[in-house]
Amino acid sequence: MDINEKIIELVSSSKTELPALPAVVNNILNAASKDSTTTEDLAGIISLDPGITNKMLRLANSIYYGQRTKVATVKRAIVVIGFDEIIGIVMGMSVLSSFARKASGMTLDMKALWIHCIGCATIAKEIATRTNPGIANKIFVPGLLHDMGKIIFSVYFKKEYRKIRALAMEKHKPLYRVEPEIFKMDHAVLAGLLMKRWNFPDDILLPCRFHHNPEACPAGFRHHSLIINLADYLCQKANIGHSGNPVPVAVKNSPRKTGISANALIMIIDQLRQKEKEIKDFFEITTEQ
Repeated sequence: MDINEKIIELVSSSKTELPALPAVVNNILNAASKDSTTTEDLAGIISLDPGITNKMLRLANSIYYGQRTKVATVKRAIVVIGFDEIIGIVMGMSVLSSFARKASGMTLDMKALWIHCIGCATIAKEIATRTNPGIANKIFVPGLLHDMGKIIFSVYFKKEYRKIRALAMEKHKPLYRVEPEIFKMDHAVLAGLLMKRWNFPDDILLPCRFHHNPEACPAGFRHHSLIINLADYLCQKANIGHSGNPVPVAVKNSPRKTGISANALIMIIDQLRQKEKEIKDFFEITTEQ
C-alpha cells in the first residue's frame, strides 16, 4: 500500500485510528442542517457540555467581542458570537482536542497554526462583509477550519511531512504545491475528504476543499473559496500566527476576483494587526484544557 492509499484508508475506513467527533459536535451539525433550528435549540445542545459552555461564555466576554455588559447565558453568547460562528468554534475546538494527544513530534506548530486560522476566519468575514454580505456569517467557519488537512498530515505522517516542509523551504514554495510530490494530494483535498467522512455541510466543506483552487469550486461556493484564499494570504502577510508555509501565495488577481479594492486590503491588514491581542486571547480561551 503506497502513501496515497494509506491516506485514503485513514480518512475513509471506520476501522482506522482517526478519532470520531465528540457527540456534541454531531448534535450541533445535525441541528445546523435544519432550517428550523433556533438559538434556543443550539443553546440547549451546548449547555449539555459544561466545558464548552464555560469556554463560550468566556469567549463572549473576551476582548475579541468587546461586550460592555456581562454575557451570562449561552443563548446570549450565541447572539454575541454569531449562530454560525459558534458552530465553527465548537467544531474547531473539538478537532484540535481530538488530535492533541497525538501532537508530540509534529512538524507544525499547532498554536501558531490555530492562531493563523483564527486570523484567517476574522479577515474572511471582513472581506465577505465588504463584498458579499449574504455569506458573511457563513464564511467564518471554513476560514477557521481550512487548514485541517495539515493537522492530519502532520499527526499521522510525521516523517513524510518533515520532508515536505524541508522541500517547501528549499524550493521556496507553499506547502500545497509540494505536498502532492509525496502524498499525491494537498492538504485542501485531504480536508475535503475528512469533512466528507464527518458529514460536514457543503458551505464548510467546499470552500475548504477548494481554497487553493477556487476556480475549480462549484459555482455556488466559488466566491467563498476565493475569500478564504485571499484571507489566508493576507493573514500570512500580516504575520498573524503561522500556517507552516515558507511563502504566502494567493490566486492571481484574487482581490479583483473577490471584488475588493487595493485600499481596502491595506486597511484590512492593518485592522488585523491591531487585533492580534484579541486573536491571541481567542486562542487561549478556545484551547485551554
